[in-house]
Amino acid sequence: MLKEYLIGIDIGGTKMEAGLVASSGKILLRRKVKTPLKCTKKEFVLSVVNLVRELIAEGDISIKEISGIGIGIPGVIDPVHGKVLLITNLPLTGINLATELRKSFKVHITVGNDANMAALGEHRAGLGRNAHNIVNISVGTGVGGGLIIGGKLITGSFFAGGELGHMIIQMDGPKCTCGKKGCLEAFAGRWAIEKEIRAAVKKGEKTVITKYGQGKLKSIKSRLLKKALDKHDPLVTRVIKEASKALGAACVSIMHIVDPEYIILGGGVIEACGDFMLPLIRKAAESDPFLSTVSGCIIAESTLGDDSIILGAAAAASPDR
Repeated sequence: MLKEYLIGIDIGGTKMEAGLVASSGKILLRRKVKTPLKCTKKEFVLSVVNLVRELIAEGDISIKEISGIGIGIPGVIDPVHGKVLLITNLPLTGINLATELRKSFKVHITVGNDANMAALGEHRAGLGRNAHNIVNISVGTGVGGGLIIGGKLITGSFFAGGELGHMIIQMDGPKCTCGKKGCLEAFAGRWAIEKEIRAAVKKGEKTVITKYGQGKLKSIKSRLLKKALDKHDPLVTRVIKEASKALGAACVSIMHIVDPEYIILGGGVIEACGDFMLPLIRKAAESDPFLSTVSGCIIAESTLGDDSIILGAAAAASPDR
């Protein structure tokens, strides 16, 4: 039987989405479920197995028609063996996810960091498909990154390369979830933006977010940030401006170190607020007196959205890669 399809899976902190991908790189079918958080490692693996089975059943195909399954996860992953080395918000640290899934599916299985998979997706099917050097920055709950150098995905000697969210933007800046101070993520991750807004409200500042969120500020989704920006909310506008400046500063450092053809920004915050943020990010990057004379790097928003992870994971799982 001809193996015509690949499956790419994006496992996030709130949702898991699987896509059935044709050999041409087109997503033919997708299935999305809520990510199980309060469960054992065995139960989590079973939920991924069930997601794949449901997708295959919906596509009315056989597992024998699948040539590979690729998975993107927000953590430090050993892509050679498919082992999750470190992950903070999912019950998977220490598990060899590829080995576990092969017990149910006798196909080639690849596991990698989600931002790395997004970079690979952008290189294969997005803005960077004709480029040799691209950098992907995913701005969601946190900030992830992926590097394509010389047409190859760079993960580093210990598989932690490309963690751009933890590059230092400001010495002794706000504390990040990683334990350091001044990381990019501590300025531009949605959790950091939420934290800044909550602190300002506690001090007495007003924001339309309280109305949209029915007075609750525990979780401020990206779409609410977009609504507040559209209303020219002073507090949200100020906080998003600061996040944009931090991303611009990060782009300057990246351009000095990597000198890429593209820096591609994606993730939920950029998808919602990119129209406001991208001009500010570009302005901050273009203000560098050295790069303004020599660099032709294009800073742009992803055209693939979340599909970049699915497409990158599927490409990584292709036996022809």
